Amino acid sequence: MAELLPRAVNVNRTEGSLSVVWPDGTTTTVPLMELRQACPCATCAEARGENPHPGLLEAPLPVKSRSRGLPLLGDVRKFQISGLHHVGRYALGVTWGDNHQSIYSWAFLAERRRPDAPPAV
Repeated sequence: MAELLPRAVNVNRTEGSLSVVWPDGTTTTVPLMELRQACPCATCAEARGENPHPGLLEAPLPVKSRSRGLPLLGDVRKFQISGLHHVGRYALGVTWGDNHQSIYSWAFLAERRRPDAPPAV
């Protein structure tokens, strides 16, 4: 299996999206809100009501936190990227504006490519 490494990773702060350009010229573009909501860490999985350890533990019912922010907007920093870094050769590390850290594998991001997307120039 060929190694899946991107040619480029870009954050478009105006559009609020992250784009990954792959060696074949295709591009994955993911809205930052969608990317944050798909965070695979155990804390975020539990908040979504998912069991982060399937087969080991039953997931506790998520505790609804009471945010003091606006119910519609909440803390907008959680959807802003403050830093990116490589995690080995297999993933992209993201630091969010609220200091939460996420790790997205290149395979996870590649699965979000649109088959009809034209290759990047």
